[in-house]
Amino acid sequence: MKNSILDGIKCAIFDMDGTILDSMGMWHTIGAQYLQQNGITPREGLWEDIKRFNLVESADYFIEKYNIQKPREEIMDEIRALISGHYGKSLQLKEGARELLERLNEMKIPCLLATATDRSSVLACMRRLDCEKYFVKILTCLEYNTTKSEPVIFEKSAEVCNAKAEESLVFEDALHALRTAHEAGFKTVAVYDESDEEKTEPPKTDWARMLEICDASCISLKEIKI
Repeated sequence: MKNSILDGIKCAIFDMDGTILDSMGMWHTIGAQYLQQNGITPREGLWEDIKRFNLVESADYFIEKYNIQKPREEIMDEIRALISGHYGKSLQLKEGARELLERLNEMKIPCLLATATDRSSVLACMRRLDCEKYFVKILTCLEYNTTKSEPVIFEKSAEVCNAKAEESLVFEDALHALRTAHEAGFKTVAVYDESDEEKTEPPKTDWARMLEICDASCISLKEIKI
């Protein structure tokens, strides 16, 4: 990654899961854990079905597809409890994440966290890892009634710093989110995660497609020299 990637940049917008936090393995199994907790055997391909859903969409999916006889809010609360256990106790930062955030803070480049994870889980994790201090604001898709298939969360993040899309640098590990930011005019850094070996758009892996559209990329955040 060349130093020039920061030229003209007024803010850095970070995804959390899979980008700065080593959590994608947990997300791949949380749906199955929830169903099993309710005595239901998950069908093959569950993760593929729900991986782009927010919490509301996931709850609705379980009601519709698995006939769970509970109100949406109760399902959401039960899923939050499962997720919070992981965020509050075990998940760790990815290699190089803390050092990068510290360096950007030293350079007076505001950092924002833009995530599809609900705020209670985000705060439990970021506070446990002493990382909340690095971000001028934390934005969640749920609070803006959006997903990362739409640019809203990135645009709202940039607005915090009065930055245009082209003045904002987005760090993402997910193909659909990176593409959304790219198509909305943001500069992007593709951050590798093992989940990027998936082929959501065959025949290429997600990582291969990310490399085709990003402005910069890294296998590990420790590679980023600024």
